[in-house]
Amino acid sequence: MRVLWKIEMWCRRQAAAAILPLLLVGWLTGESSEALTTFGKSNTQAPKEIVPTAPPARPCSRQAECAGITSSSCVRTHYDSVTRCLCGDNSPPLNGQCEAQSKVLYHVCSNSDECNDGLICGSPNITSNAPSHLRVLTPQDKICLCDAESGYREREYTCSDADILKTSIIAIVIVTGLRKILIY
Repeated sequence: MRVLWKIEMWCRRQAAAAILPLLLVGWLTGESSEALTTFGKSNTQAPKEIVPTAPPARPCSRQAECAGITSSSCVRTHYDSVTRCLCGDNSPPLNGQCEAQSKVLYHVCSNSDECNDGLICGSPNITSNAPSHLRVLTPQDKICLCDAESGYREREYTCSDADILKTSIIAIVIVTGLRKILIY
C-alpha cells in the first residue's frame, strides 16, 4: 500500500513539474486560458470573403485561335495536357484580358524584353517530330525560349540554369572548406 502511495505522489510531482512552467509562461506573457477552449462560444469573426475561381482557359489547337484575347498564347503547361489560351504567366484570362506583363516559356513574343529572365524571343524549331505543344505555332511565330547561350536549358516546361547551379555547388564547397579551416 505504501509503495502505491509513493508512486502516486511521484506521478503528481511529475505532472506538476510539467504543467507549472506552462502556466507560468502563460501568466507572464499575458495569455489567458480563455483561448484554450471554444466550447459554447459563438463565432464572432466576420465570414471570409469568397473569391470566385477563374474558369479554365479555352482549349486551342492553333495560335490564331487566341488572337482575340490580348497578350495570350496557345500553350501547354506541365500541369495540363491540353493546349489552352493562357496569359503570359500561364494563368487563364479574366474577361478576355491578360494582366501579366512578362511571359514565360513558349508564349508568343515580338522581342526578348517581353520574356522572363533566362528566356529570349526566337523562332521555334518546328519539324515533323516537334512536340505537340509546339505544333500550334507557325514557322513565322516567335516565342519565348530558353537562352542557351547564357547556359539555360529546357527541362519539363521550364528553363534551368546549369552554369549557376555549378557555380553554387562550387561556392558551397569552398565556403564549407573555409569554415572547417577557420574553426580548427
